[in-house]
Amino acid sequence: MKVQSVMSTNIFTITPETTVREIWILLFTKHKNALPVIGKDKKLLGIITKEDLLQALYPNFEQYLEDIPSFENFEKLEDEVQELKSVKAKNIMYAKVIYTRTDTPIMRALSRMIVRRVNQLPVLSDDDEVVGMITKGDIFSALFKKEFPRK
Repeated sequence: MKVQSVMSTNIFTITPETTVREIWILLFTKHKNALPVIGKDKKLLGIITKEDLLQALYPNFEQYLEDIPSFENFEKLEDEVQELKSVKAKNIMYAKVIYTRTDTPIMRALSRMIVRRVNQLPVLSDDDEVVGMITKGDIFSALFKKEFPRK
């Protein structure tokens, strides 16, 4: 079975100029775990996951260890979150993206996810355009449907 047969083509992509606020809305309203960042040519530039976004929003503990009383200033934390809303995808995206191709066997794609400790991979066409996403869940679902069909 190939990636193309089980990948999701209902994907949402963002540009390097997309703000954290827009990314947050897409991730949580569309129930996505990752968003590929693409250029004008639809080529993959990076990826942002929920974890990346939460890490960018989470306060830096070193800053609070240096000044323990500031940790109690929750209004300041809220102000910092407000400032992050305007940060662009290009500033927080992960540029070394692990991806797969449409003709890759699904078990190879799964192996890549397990080894690289990621839950999903962008799927690229032969022209290097993002054409889908495949998740561990997509693969497990496809395998179980094949091995344990409903009667």
